Amino acid sequence: MKLNTLKLALSAAIVSAVTMFLFPLYGVYFGKGLRALAVMNGVFPGYTASWQGAVLGLVYGFVSCFIYVGVFAWIYNELLDFKGIKMQSKPKARSSRKKR
Repeated sequence: MKLNTLKLALSAAIVSAVTMFLFPLYGVYFGKGLRALAVMNGVFPGYTASWQGAVLGLVYGFVSCFIYVGVFAWIYNELLDFKGIKMQSKPKARSSRKKR
């Protein structure tokens, strides 16, 4: 079954953006996960335990996840076409007429 690339990428990007927005705020208020934030700061510059880091995380999370999941879904659909796997069609409705 083929994936709808845009819908999958958009839904995953929204979840990732919200998660990356809340993670630094969790570090600000509870003081936990600061080492993980430091590691992620190496990948996403400016992603720190602050409100500015939370907003940057929102943008970073949406953009990066949208691209990665979009490319994944596109490659998945291309491999289905390459292998010749066809989508299953819906069964045809039987007519109410009797055959003679």
